[in-house]
Amino acid sequence: MRKQQGFTLVEIAIVLVIIGLLLGGILRGQELIQGARVRNIIDQQNGIKAAFFGFQDRYRGIPGDLTAAQVQQIGGGVLAAANLAGNGLINPLDSSTAFQNLTTSGFLACSVCTLSGIASDASNSPVNVYGGVLQIVTDGNLASLTAANVYATIQPGGAVINNIKTGNLIPSNVMAEADVKVDNGNPYSGNLAFSVWAPVGGTAPTQANCAAGPAGAIAAWNNGQATTPPGGTINPNCGGATKL
Repeated sequence: MRKQQGFTLVEIAIVLVIIGLLLGGILRGQELIQGARVRNIIDQQNGIKAAFFGFQDRYRGIPGDLTAAQVQQIGGGVLAAANLAGNGLINPLDSSTAFQNLTTSGFLACSVCTLSGIASDASNSPVNVYGGVLQIVTDGNLASLTAANVYATIQPGGAVINNIKTGNLIPSNVMAEADVKVDNGNPYSGNLAFSVWAPVGGTAPTQANCAAGPAGAIAAWNNGQATTPPGGTINPNCGGATKL
């Protein structure tokens, strides 16, 4: 008679335990990677924020809005703003100037931040861990925060603020986690909010995919949970802005 061979229950149990450990390790590794990316985004925003206020405190000027007289007084290679210098606002075309000022003065480490007077892109401004380009700019309307205009455009007659854009290409669940860690978790209020910013040629984040919710619902980022509006799908191209 031919003897049949197979796995015993003990062997099958051992294999299942090993598979479970491997899957658990993979999932845990993914959590750690995402957590590290969330922390990287937060730390990057905090670092630029600290650099901005450090520069402002030392030189009594706004990076990206320096006049020729201020540049002469500061020295060290900082460049003047190319658009309405000294008006207290950072023009979108002087976002690169702001990064150049912070880098040249030693407040920020950025190997590509050497240009000025042009819009931010990967050749002249920092990028986030996903490759999205950061921006320092004056915009937003604190007087009428709505889903459509939060940190997006200067509203006629409305209040404006300086802010740091996180850059696009950030998954919506990562933005959700970052907002919960540093702010109120609401993409339409607080110190961290949704932004449509993307560099020229880039794909702008879409409000409906990143942060929208049904009428009457509590606003929340789409973190991929079925109970979170719009629910179920993590959008890979989102971004926010940190208020200065």
